[in-house]
Amino acid sequence: MLDELGVESIEDLALVEERDLVKYLKPIQSRKLMKGIKNGLVTLNMELVSAPDPSAPSSPTPSSNTTFQPPNQLLPSPPSTARSTSSASQPGVPWHVDFRLNWDQVSSAITLRVEKEERPLPDERKAFVVVLVEQMMQHDRNPSRAMCHSVVRSIVRSHPKSFGDVGKHGDTAGDGCHSLLQQVKTRVEYKNRNNTLAQRRRERRPRTGMAGEARLAREEGMSGAERAEPMMEKTYVILRKYLNKLPAAAMSEIKQEWPFLFSQKCLFSHFGLLTDVNVLQKLQEAISRRGQTILDYCATLENPKIRDVLACYDPDSDKAACILLLLMSYFKEPKESLMLEVDPCATAVDVSTAELPSTPCLIIQGDMMKPSGWLVSIEGHVVMGPHPFFLHGVAAFFSSYYVFNLEYPAAGSSTLEFIQRCFLGINPERGSKTKKRTTMNPHVSTLLRKLIDFEWAS
Repeated sequence: MLDELGVESIEDLALVEERDLVKYLKPIQSRKLMKGIKNGLVTLNMELVSAPDPSAPSSPTPSSNTTFQPPNQLLPSPPSTARSTSSASQPGVPWHVDFRLNWDQVSSAITLRVEKEERPLPDERKAFVVVLVEQMMQHDRNPSRAMCHSVVRSIVRSHPKSFGDVGKHGDTAGDGCHSLLQQVKTRVEYKNRNNTLAQRRRERRPRTGMAGEARLAREEGMSGAERAEPMMEKTYVILRKYLNKLPAAAMSEIKQEWPFLFSQKCLFSHFGLLTDVNVLQKLQEAISRRGQTILDYCATLENPKIRDVLACYDPDSDKAACILLLLMSYFKEPKESLMLEVDPCATAVDVSTAELPSTPCLIIQGDMMKPSGWLVSIEGHVVMGPHPFFLHGVAAFFSSYYVFNLEYPAAGSSTLEFIQRCFLGINPERGSKTKKRTTMNPHVSTLLRKLIDFEWAS
């Protein structure tokens, strides 16, 4: 970093500006560093130090020819300080912010891989987590998730290729920390399995012009969706207030008041305004980029249900349908929790006579592997379809959870969260569409990590 900024001497530090540090540090860290430079409390090694003691003996200048630096240093520092955990933290700074990993306790195999910017093997990664948690617990016997995240984020930022959730093609899931954070937090919980410290928990609940659209729907039917889309965008705020109100309106009432919201074009457009994600484009890219990796990885598993799905897959099958079934089999979630298979000639009226779940359901016409069409039902009533193209059905089905403020069903939550995080890249720092303790489902995090490991190894 110093080389990039052109800093060659202690005098050059006075010329550094806060904007120069934007891509290296967070805003508060930048301001602290600038304050330290102005007050003369920062050395060329960029370590914040207390006021010098005139009576203290001067220390020798450390060697600067080191080839490996630990991951969580703010800026490069000499080995004598970098490899030590006993150095005093800056007064008032939490331990997890100033945490320094003692690399002497890390195996040489892992250290070598980190030096070469290679991804450690799964067993090596587990061993690294054990060492990391042991050192963290010297500061706090039961570090919170926020503390763990602070430490893990620092490591991942310094060594993204070794520890980050980064695919072989450079795509990053969320902030890149989820899988390592999950392993660290799981290890902390295991070490504290007999600890009676109280845990604070709180249940979170997902947050959740009409006349013109309704008249157009009466005059032109759903074929008027093309003309209605600009009108729907202009009334977006009004529609969100309507959908967010408590108690929530019944789906039949929403369809009557906002009929075009149940067209593919307007539903996808509203989802895009709500999340800033083009749902159909993202799903197509995800299936194209990661679909084969999921198929190849699942082929290595001994799960009988996964093998049954793969046995039915052939070149004429719909890859997206196969991947969805594989994900549900991997997470051990029943197919009926999200999808329903009906006769290929069944109409919306025919399907409505069947017993449908209250949660959104993707109804497949014909063979699940070779669907001829799809419908979507919500609150036991068909609200969309039949339409062709299975992936469009997945996009409409998934979008309905966000557009209508619906919680993921417990029986299918892992599959839906995998689509959300790994296919669509929706990774909120807080909040969830399902009831669970952690921000990211640990099963989803584990599968993501295994897919990345498999992708790099293949």
